[in-house]
Amino acid sequence: MNQPDVITEASLHSREQTLLLLDAWVEQGWLRALDRALAGFFAELEPDAEPLLLLAAALASHQLGHGHVCLDLAATLASPDFALSLPPEGDEAGTTPLPSVVLAEVTREGWCRVLKASSLVAGADGEPSTPLVLDGERLYLRRYWRYEQSVAQALATRLNQQPALPGQLSEQLEQLFPEPLVVEGQRQTDWQKLACALAARSNFSLITGGPGTGKTTTVVRLLALLQQSAGEQSLRIRLAAPTARRRPGSPSP
Repeated sequence: MNQPDVITEASLHSREQTLLLLDAWVEQGWLRALDRALAGFFAELEPDAEPLLLLAAALASHQLGHGHVCLDLAATLASPDFALSLPPEGDEAGTTPLPSVVLAEVTREGWCRVLKASSLVAGADGEPSTPLVLDGERLYLRRYWRYEQSVAQALATRLNQQPALPGQLSEQLEQLFPEPLVVEGQRQTDWQKLACALAARSNFSLITGGPGTGKTTTVVRLLALLQQSAGEQSLRIRLAAPTARRRPGSPSP
């Protein structure tokens, strides 16, 4: 519900106005009803919750809906509308303030101070039962903070382990990449072959490259290389981030 006489750039002055602002953002399609509901729930849990806390909770939930695990306070204040993935044109009627207007006078220090003062927020090493975690200048819903910590711990464990080096790495690479890479008569570095060689010698690797550089081909050959090294032992392969390419006839995302 848009109420121009209530929803203004001063919407952080009271809890009631903040919740009205979130209602308006839901109506504009800038927030999900779930994001607004979470802020309302926290307002019930902490009757004296500051408006900035309720706003931060709604925005942290909103970021999850866009695939971001947390609300980065610094990035949000640097460019609120861009960081929150809102349409640049905003509200066509001009009656609902954008985050860039609402947060114009908010500082990182002030926002962090408000969050730290709340019983709903704990630091990374603080009370483990709070629903929100403030880690530096990043605000998480606790479940997703735990997910991130779990992934970080698993990666650290892998990096601390001594990798098992393939016994016949050179010969196997030659089988998978039998032809030298030649461009205009000049032999070039075969980056796909090099990526496979490095990944085979590590417990954790990232293979990156622009469109058409052969990332998928490299991974397929890497898996073949690792399976050769494993012998009769079957690899456990999990596809967590499939390519964005769409098969003909499949629905658009």
